Amino acid sequence: MTVDKQQYVLCSHCDLVIELADVTIGHKAICPRCNTTLAKKSINMKFRAAMYAVCSLIMIIVACGFIFIDIRLVGNFNGVSVLDIPKTLFFDKYSYISALFILFVLIFPIINLLIIGLLCSKFKISNYRKRDLLIIYEKFKHWCMPEIFITGILVSFVKLMSYGSIGVTSTFWAFCLFVFFYIKAQVIFSPETIWEEIHTNNFAQTPLKVGKTAISQNLKLCGCCHAMMPIAFGKCPRCKQKSAVRNRDKIQWTIALLVTSLIIYIPANVFGIMITVVFGSPSTSTIMDGVIYMWQAGDVPVALVIFIASIVIPILKIISLSWLCYFAIAVKRKNKHNCLQMKKLYGAVEFIGKWSMIDIFVVSVVCSLVRNQQMMGVYPDIGVTFFATVVIITMIASQKFDPRLIWDHSPVKSYNK
Repeated sequence: MTVDKQQYVLCSHCDLVIELADVTIGHKAICPRCNTTLAKKSINMKFRAAMYAVCSLIMIIVACGFIFIDIRLVGNFNGVSVLDIPKTLFFDKYSYISALFILFVLIFPIINLLIIGLLCSKFKISNYRKRDLLIIYEKFKHWCMPEIFITGILVSFVKLMSYGSIGVTSTFWAFCLFVFFYIKAQVIFSPETIWEEIHTNNFAQTPLKVGKTAISQNLKLCGCCHAMMPIAFGKCPRCKQKSAVRNRDKIQWTIALLVTSLIIYIPANVFGIMITVVFGSPSTSTIMDGVIYMWQAGDVPVALVIFIASIVIPILKIISLSWLCYFAIAVKRKNKHNCLQMKKLYGAVEFIGKWSMIDIFVVSVVCSLVRNQQMMGVYPDIGVTFFATVVIITMIASQKFDPRLIWDHSPVKSYNK
């Protein structure tokens, strides 16, 4: 079974103009130059995406209403719900971390699920509203982190075992289902299908040359809806967003953000991220202290997870983005192999960047649960604010980078067929 007629697409990573034949259901089209997925077709995309979105929304309503983790500490019982975690952080005067938790774990994912449900439902929505919803969806997509939070909970269990007996309720499994259904809805949902309902992606006013770059044909790509249009167009006719031929000025933004994150990364590791108070005696622990503690306690896999996510990934991300900027602006002679390696590097940076937030979520969970005022208490410290800022700045830096700059000055003769 096939759908759609032949159409032209413009690769968002290497700027190659490609003509797509019919795409078979269950398959996807790949760019022959950079291996980027150009289009995919799935059975009953709208129905399945809407179903998973609705199921996910139901599960988060259940998960937010009741206690989902509890701990027995020195004979005392303490349980928290999902909403108790940001509330505790707020009362500890860490409203910044509390706001990040609410936005990344709850508000942004819920908004995107609602958007998927609306766009995939049978409600009559005007093209203008569809456009606005898709723009919001794309902006929030990179900042949704429920799957990272659930991983942070699992990591925190290992640390919490040293304080007391940990228990989970049926609400915890409801939250796990929320994350599972959320991921399924994200994977199945195809924004390109909705954009095609609004208008075709081709606004070229001259015949297209397949296998040639768009910039060589005086065309450019819309960074929002991935439509192709003449360079002279100031705004995209489909999504009404401003577009540029190349965002070279964003390299300067990327470099500036990387320098800023590197500066902030120093206090993030020097200052403590948690304060443990035992019988009125406080002790501060840094990120590295947590890794050492887990290692000495015999929890080597957890120690490695925290070390990689909180120490290795931020540094590698800064180095990788710096190398990408150098490759884009300084290397003039490029070949396909080098460009493919840089493209893979950029994809890895985009994927793993937000996973550094796992340590922030571990701190949030531990500090919310361990609260026996007379015997023991765990509280966040200033280092957690610096570290969260590093993660956010590096994520913005990777989004500012224009991957098409990797492929400029790279030969495209083999695709001129």
